[in-house]
Amino acid sequence: MQEYIYSPHYDFYINKVRRVPGYYMKTFHLHKKYEIYYLLDGTRKYFIENSVYLVNAGNIVIIDKDEVHKTGPVENAPHTRFVLNFNPEYIGAILDSVKDCDLLSFFSMGVKVLTLSIKEQGLFESIFQRLNDLVGNEKPEAILLRKALLTELLVNLKECVCRQVEQNVSSKQIHNKTIDKISNYIASNYREPLSLNGIAAEFFLSPCYLSHLFKKTTNLTIVEYINSVRIRAAKNYLETTNLSITEIAEQTGFGTTSHFSRMFKLGSGLSPNQYRKFYHRN
Repeated sequence: MQEYIYSPHYDFYINKVRRVPGYYMKTFHLHKKYEIYYLLDGTRKYFIENSVYLVNAGNIVIIDKDEVHKTGPVENAPHTRFVLNFNPEYIGAILDSVKDCDLLSFFSMGVKVLTLSIKEQGLFESIFQRLNDLVGNEKPEAILLRKALLTELLVNLKECVCRQVEQNVSSKQIHNKTIDKISNYIASNYREPLSLNGIAAEFFLSPCYLSHLFKKTTNLTIVEYINSVRIRAAKNYLETTNLSITEIAEQTGFGTTSHFSRMFKLGSGLSPNQYRKFYHRN
């Protein structure tokens, strides 16, 4: 599963699964694909970039390319979800044929959690299920149908997102002023040595309390969050500069090349060198 989510070799992936109570994703991740998450039942908290959202059954979560994300439980309830991700190249011919209707623009409109009517839930569940039923079928007719269904999904999602933007509907973002301040502090100081004890002292908190509060609010440990900020910065260096891996590790606060490489692969699915091979723009 993780290989399909991360790897640039795979242009399309869909998975439906029911999770047991209390399920946590092992770590955050990010990838160069668009992702759409549909919660069939249950309630989840979803960390995306620097924010946390409450997701209920019938909600769709919209993840743009390169956005750090991770889900966590609410009151240890079980849940069932679809997750779908794709490279735009997968439907490149279709996107090129409708350039006056940008089907991917809604990913960057700021709506992360989409609230749907009962009728819309039925429509989207049907599309997700039909796409899931085609898993493993590589007949030409199935490939064509999969691309057509994905296009139908995007057309309807764009319409729903635009309506939610026009109506100024909230995305159920969870706020905590203390965590917001700490997140901003980490974003400004990620190049420096950072630790739970040091950050706790900076904000006059006990390390134990800070650790509990941060995990409860974001579903990430504070170390995971620091690593996510550093990995985002490292990705930019890998894509846009010719700095060595050692230099990037130093610039992003990882300290050692081995630690940087291990954390980068854990979050992105690729080693720094593999990532640079696929995405370097110079």
